This record gives sequence, C-alpha cells and structure tokens, in this order.
Amino acid sequence: MKKFFAVIVALFAVVAVANAANYSVDEASVDALFTEAVMEAPAAPAAALPAIGGDPQITNIIALVVDMVGLGFFGIHRLILGTQPINCLWYILTVGGIFGIIPLIDWIMILIDLINGSASYLDNPAFIMWL
Repeated sequence: MKKFFAVIVALFAVVAVANAANYSVDEASVDALFTEAVMEAPAAPAAALPAIGGDPQITNIIALVVDMVGLGFFGIHRLILGTQPINCLWYILTVGGIFGIIPLIDWIMILIDLINGSASYLDNPAFIMWL
C-alpha cells in the first residue's frame, strides 16, 4: 500500500510541476502549414499476397506438403496459397489454428481440391478458408 501511495504522490507531483500555461501556439505558423499542405488520396488496402507458382495444382501440392510436415500450425501453407500474412498470426495466437484442427481440415480440403482438379482456395483471405 505504501508503494501505491508513493506512486500516486509522485504522479501528482509531476502533474503539478508540469506547467502547460507556458506553451504558446503561433497562429501564423499553423496557417502557413495548412496553406502548404497537399491533399493525398488514402492508400489502397493491402491486397493478399499472390499465390506462389504459376500452376495452381503445383501451388496446392506445395501447400499440402508444407501443411503435412507440421508447418500448418503456423499457417505457412496459407502464405503459399496467397493469403494475407495476418492469418499466420491468427494461427499462432490460436495455438496452431485452434489446437491443430484448422490445419487438419485445411489439409483435407486442399487434398479434395487436388483430387477435383480445382484451385478454389488460392488467394482466399479468410481465416477459415473452407467456409
């Protein structure tokens, strides 16, 4: 309790010493900054990374192998499929994609995609790509 009280007293002392009345704003400088300012269009949102490789089947095979060797827990296979890097963070924060369930289902869905000869999961930005 003594440490808490000491911290409160120290904060009060810092606030009391800081004197905001000594600061002034030069209106002419502010107006000059606004007249010299240039309007710019906002930046476009970051697009998903393009999938690796030219052939979608090869990309699916690479993603399948990467997922199978254990890197699916980190979402590396999703980078290969062309999703945004933030999904790797979600895989890590959910302890390997909800304890490995999401990478397992991803592996099955990519395998089904290979069997069907399609590439429906390329450039898919969703965390759960098969929903």
